[in-house]
Amino acid sequence: QEENYLPSPCQSGQKACGSGGRCAAAGICCNDESCVTEPECREGTGFPRRVRASDRSNATLLDGPSGALLLRLVQLAGAPEPAEPAQPGVY
Repeated sequence: QEENYLPSPCQSGQKACGSGGRCAAAGICCNDESCVTEPECREGTGFPRRVRASDRSNATLLDGPSGALLLRLVQLAGAPEPAEPAQPGVY
């Protein structure tokens, strides 16, 4: 069986979003450079909720735990850095 390989989520055939990107998972828009959270890609806006693993056209579609993990990682990547912790004994 030949694997249907797509090099990036941007080529998944999903809905266009952001600045030249494509919806890679529910709530995630990816372009050639990065991924960001995007309301346009949320569930209920043309993004299919359930897919069969055998569907070749959905080879890069992230759903369920994979999509949730990607969304959380993008949220963490965009979060501000925490302040440096105080050093022990220094007030």
